[in-house]
Amino acid sequence: MPRSTSPVVPTLAALALGLAVGVLTSFLQAVLDFPWLALVNAASPWLTTAFVAGALQSRLRTACWLGMAATLLQVAGYYVTAELRGYDAGFTYVALWTVCAVVGGPVFGAAGRAWRTAAPAGLGIALLVAAYASEALVAYQLRLDYTPTATFFLVIAVVLAATLPLHRRQYGGLVRWLGPACAAGLAGQLVLGLVA
Repeated sequence: MPRSTSPVVPTLAALALGLAVGVLTSFLQAVLDFPWLALVNAASPWLTTAFVAGALQSRLRTACWLGMAATLLQVAGYYVTAELRGYDAGFTYVALWTVCAVVGGPVFGAAGRAWRTAAPAGLGIALLVAAYASEALVAYQLRLDYTPTATFFLVIAVVLAATLPLHRRQYGGLVRWLGPACAAGLAGQLVLGLVA
């Protein structure tokens, strides 16, 4: 009988990743320029952290919880670091991104696990690809008119769509789920644009 692996290491890795991304985001915002600045100034890269946290988990419930925990730690790490660097966080932004973490973290934690297990095949990949594509189109092209950044995020979406399905041959599933995932991503970006 195969020995079961301890969930402690993947759990700690997911939590450490969330905190590290939050801290690094604060520092990198001061040194990066466009289009690279978008990697530390957008929602989809933070959702990628939840995706990775979920992909490290063997159970769906754990993937959801750790996806949320990782994104909450990103918020905490970012705003604590910003305060220590002399930037006022402001309650409104902390509250907004906390709500986004509570909503998006479990979804993208589950998406990461769906990618890992290919159950259902392609769904997790479609959600991540749609996050980048919808942010490119709505936030960076339509709302801000930053065409180079929109193009950069679309390239990331294409690279993810081309490479992630290699794991367990999920291309067919990606094609099936991409339309609904993009519709959800566009709706999410429109709502975020109204409140952010």
